[in-house]
Amino acid sequence: MQARLLLARETGDLTPHDLSRSITSQLLRAFAPAPQHRFNGQVAETQEERKAPRDVRAHGAGASSLALDKFDGRLLVSGGSEGSIKIWDLDEPATPHQRHTFRPVSTIGREGRDRDDGGGGHSHGITHLAFYPFDTEAFLSSSYDKTLRLWATQRAALAAGFDLNATIYSHAMSPIAGHLLVSCATQHSNARLVDLKSGSAVQALVAHGGPVLCTTWSPRHEHVLASGHADGRVRIWDIRRAGGVVAQLDQEDSLGIVHRFRHAAAGGGGAARAHDEAVNGLAWTDDGAYMVSAGLDRKVRVWDAATGANTLASFGALIQNQHAKTAAMVVTPPALSSGRELLVWPNDQEILMLDLHDGNVVTRLRSPGAASNPLAVGRPRWTGQRGRSSSSSNNNNNNNNNNNNNNRRITTIVWRGNGGGSGQTGMAMGGNNSVGAIYSAHLDGQIRAWMPQIPGPDDVDEAVEVDEDEEAKTRKRKAVDSAYRSLMGRQMTFTGR
Repeated sequence: MQARLLLARETGDLTPHDLSRSITSQLLRAFAPAPQHRFNGQVAETQEERKAPRDVRAHGAGASSLALDKFDGRLLVSGGSEGSIKIWDLDEPATPHQRHTFRPVSTIGREGRDRDDGGGGHSHGITHLAFYPFDTEAFLSSSYDKTLRLWATQRAALAAGFDLNATIYSHAMSPIAGHLLVSCATQHSNARLVDLKSGSAVQALVAHGGPVLCTTWSPRHEHVLASGHADGRVRIWDIRRAGGVVAQLDQEDSLGIVHRFRHAAAGGGGAARAHDEAVNGLAWTDDGAYMVSAGLDRKVRVWDAATGANTLASFGALIQNQHAKTAAMVVTPPALSSGRELLVWPNDQEILMLDLHDGNVVTRLRSPGAASNPLAVGRPRWTGQRGRSSSSSNNNNNNNNNNNNNNRRITTIVWRGNGGGSGQTGMAMGGNNSVGAIYSAHLDGQIRAWMPQIPGPDDVDEAVEVDEDEEAKTRKRKAVDSAYRSLMGRQMTFTGR
């Protein structure tokens, strides 16, 4: 297949852009688990402990958050449920196929427990991590300790801290703005804005929809912010305006915001809701043409950003979303797959890659060891013994399976891309030593890698016959002779004529 594409490119039948898109479309469908890459964040005190076999985990109490730089696709930052932060160098292995165990290049320990130097680590579990959008030399973290903190990447040192007196579910910075505002989704009904330049919480976007579970900045307009609320509403803000909300998305509106304003002026307006339950996920496409929202009603909706219209994209019943925290989803750059974006969505035990506009499944990646048929849990099974069934033992086994699956639950995902740009994921797939990857964090403390399975050299053309030497033919005849002799109890000889 690749040989044909290269031939078409050499003859001028394919443009460089079409060739790149064709190859990346194949790679996107070739993702699979990459167990050759493991992340070990545990510290071995002695030489014997280093040699002793044990579970390899990035965070002993569970991995809760990930962030990956979009410029080189090299630095991965992970946050643990116990409050520690670790930085990993993804360029350590020479090739993506090389077996490698990553060790953190820097660690920020939990405050008051893992360090005594006043280094400013979080005291509770990490809720969200994100790199500074214009430079990998800084990243932000939030925690259940109700603080937002800015870190210097190279030194793993605290640069600034902000106490918001509220649990911070996630935070975001504009990928294009000249301002240094960080939007924070908190347990309060107001979206909080923190100014890194002045070092203070400068503004609260007042709403009355319960906790704010997610925020995202427009990649086109530096002052436009969207927030998702527990009342099922998505509010669009212009932070320069004192009046607050400039629009709300309505799941019943497939025509757009202009039509809705006319309808409201005629007396037919009502409370616009994007989802029937809390909205805990928001993302823009890199070009800003569409917005994606996810809710605890297990629906993902795609909106026309210019009009606010619901595009009615349907993702069926595959989406799992039942945890009241910011949902981690990735929207790929449009140039990767025939000009159409893909939605990468983490279910509890699998990662789905879906066409963003028609909802079709591109590929489905299951976590190693996950139950293949979760619907079978809890069913009694007859043992064949009179008056007894294996319901009790079967339920015990199912409970153990449920516990194992819960421990493996995916908490977040990140996309490995590079090239910078105004998007959140980088314009191209992969990093210096990889053609692309997805990294997932799990409750069992592991970080797992998923990569395209690169095909080997092209197979020999069927029209070309490969000559076998006589010795190889003789070995094959003897092997067949021996097999038949053992099966039929008598010797059969093949002469090869």
